[in-house]
Amino acid sequence: MRPARALSALLLIALPALAAAEAPTTDERSFAERVPRAWCGVFRWDGDAREQHVTIRFERVAARPGGEIEAEGPGLVRYEDEPPERGVRFRMRAAIDPATLRIEMFESIGAPRSDYVTDGSHLGALAPDLQSLSAVWTTRATGRQGALRLAARPEQADLAHACAPPASRAPGSPLHNSLIRFAALTPAAGFAIN
Repeated sequence: MRPARALSALLLIALPALAAAEAPTTDERSFAERVPRAWCGVFRWDGDAREQHVTIRFERVAARPGGEIEAEGPGLVRYEDEPPERGVRFRMRAAIDPATLRIEMFESIGAPRSDYVTDGSHLGALAPDLQSLSAVWTTRATGRQGALRLAARPEQADLAHACAPPASRAPGSPLHNSLIRFAALTPAAGFAIN
């Protein structure tokens, strides 16, 4: 009978440890793997009443030496009262500190434009759940600032034409076409555009 008790005691000690080792958790993924790839939101210059709709898709997210995460990909920005085809396409490069969730983002465009500023950066923080971020743009040459608010979107979301929030629609007007395409790609359960 003693060998059976010893075996039982060993199993009671070993089984929970074995079960915990085999059960996958979301924390096992690296920080770089957990950073959302698709983002959508608004930017507004201080003192400007008009919002700019912003979408970003990080095509590359990788850890750099020292632990900082670098993300890079295309984006689209347009004023709320402009059609998507008038938007400006840009590249976004982000540096993220996984320990503090501090993020700094830099924009670039192919050909310089007099109506588009890239001389500066967005400095802010990711939310602890990595589903939103807030940052302040500061133009280096002038000090002019603006606020950026982005929310993570499903990776398969169609961000090609921006995703204007319903608040930007006139009362009674139909949803923006990009919202309809976006909603069609998103599971209905537990999702809200705002």
